This record gives sequence, structure tokens and C-alpha cells, in this order.
Amino acid sequence: MEDFGIIIACSDQDYMLAKGCCASIRYFIGDVPICLIVDGDFSTQALEKTYGVKVINKKNVCSDVLRERSFGFGLTKMIAFWESPWKHFLYLDADTIVWFNILKFANFQHYDVIIDKPRYERPDEDICNFFFDIKGIEKYYPDFRWQEHRHHYFCTGAFFGTRDIFKLEEYVEILDLISQCPKLFFPGEQGFLNFMLFRAADRGNIRLGQESIQLLVPDFEQHSLKKRFSFSQSNPIYQNEDVIIHWCGPNKPTSNASNVYSKPMTFYRQKFVSDAFTNTEMQLQLRLSLEDAQLSLSRYKNKFLRKIKLINKKIKF
Repeated sequence: MEDFGIIIACSDQDYMLAKGCCASIRYFIGDVPICLIVDGDFSTQALEKTYGVKVINKKNVCSDVLRERSFGFGLTKMIAFWESPWKHFLYLDADTIVWFNILKFANFQHYDVIIDKPRYERPDEDICNFFFDIKGIEKYYPDFRWQEHRHHYFCTGAFFGTRDIFKLEEYVEILDLISQCPKLFFPGEQGFLNFMLFRAADRGNIRLGQESIQLLVPDFEQHSLKKRFSFSQSNPIYQNEDVIIHWCGPNKPTSNASNVYSKPMTFYRQKFVSDAFTNTEMQLQLRLSLEDAQLSLSRYKNKFLRKIKLINKKIKF
């Protein structure tokens, strides 16, 4: 496929998972170009050296607006729409892996964007909880027919996209509105990216397709996932399912996780370590355990800081 690559957004909290994501890409797709959009200042040399990964960060992003306003939770991935190294791309959150031939859905001849096809219709409560405030949307965007898309609103952790389908000014206008009305959209980009895509499709500005490209781990029982995504002699078993597995939500696929089926991610995290370093089995497991511990500490630290901010807001001097 010409002028195409895969883009992954990550921060220091999920870089450990991004390594597994990249390893799964190399395992199933081969030498397709990969680019990390990095939020933060930490070393990515291991991925760059091992898999030839490109990096976009605050130091080399071209747009001043994106540098100043589009790094952080849920916003980092938006940079791909203007600064992707390729015209067409597959975007992936760091807490995903590729499972077999996901590129069979990359139908850019007929579509500019291909998003996931949800398994169920979204009731009003879900739309308000995970996408946007319905009354607010009706107030600020009265022409947007949000009801017509309740079958289509999707988790934005994986999608095929095309560079420059949106004007940067449109994005800035939405960011400005969010700064005035922070509860209009679900935190992060999920709400307003769904809005931008479906509004553009309604206006005839983009060709929007939907396919079953993403599996959301919290939607399924562990025993079901173990059967569908199993291994034989340390190799993944193909069962007529080409998909992106996404560990969305708070339970991340650390190597010692008991509350979530993490074996596919652990397999590819191990694959990265094997590709990047010379390790014994014990050293490999130690590397993963240390990364898991760092992730847990980082998450607890951020939760603590958020609580402190909330307390400070409530205290009146």
C-alpha cells in the first residue's frame, strides 16, 4: 500500500504497552512504517532502533497550535490528522494490538475514514456518558443530526484515517468551545472526534465507512477471550478473526493482571524485548515486571495529583 503507515499515540504511562503494539504490527503486518506521537519527554530509542519507528513530539511537530494545544490525554492522537507522515494511516491507541490481517479493512479507494462498527445502539444515557452532552450539542450545533448516528458512535482507539480531511481552524474552534464548556464533550477526544467525523460525513465532506475492526476487551468475559485469542506452541492461532484488540478502560493488560485477559499483549511485549535485547527468560520476565510496577506507580501518582487539585478547588481561603 502506497503512502500509508501506522500511527500510535503514547505517553510515559503507556509506552510499555506501545512496545507490544509495535511488536504485533511487525509480527502480523511486516515492515509497514510506524510512527509514534509522543506526549512527554522520555526515551523511545529502543523502539526507534528495533523497528525503525519515526517519532513526532513537541520538539518537531510543525504546527505551533498543535504543539501548544494538542498534547495530552485524548488530544495527542488528533495531531495525526494534520501531521501524519503519510496520506493514509491506521491510528492505534497504545493499549491495543493487531491480531492478524487488519489491513484488509483499509479500503481507501472508497472511504477517507474507516471506523469501528459498534455492537449495539447507544441509548441517550450512553451518549451523554461517553460522547457528549445532548442538550449542549443541540444548543451549540442545532444542525447536527446526532440521533441518526446513535448506532454508529464508536470508541476512537482504532481507526483508518486520511491526512488533511479537517481544517485546523475547525479543530481550534472546538478546543475553544471546550475551554468555555468543559462538560460539552466526554473528556479526551472521543466525543468531539465522533462529532467531527459524522458532521463532516453528513455534509458530504468525507467518505465515512464502518467495519468491525476493533474488539473492546471490557465488553467480553475472560473465558470467551481466551478461546478466541489463543496460542499453540507460543504462536497465535487464527480463528477467522482479523481485529484490533483494545484494552480500553482502567484495567490494563499488565503481565501479572488477573482481572483482564492480558496474554496477547504480554506475548507481544515479550516479543519486543526478545527483538530488542539479548535476555534470558528470567531477565525478560524481570523487564516486564519492572515496567508493570512503573505503570502502577505512575497511575497512582496521577490519581493522587488529581485528588489534590480537586481538594484545592473546594478549599476556600
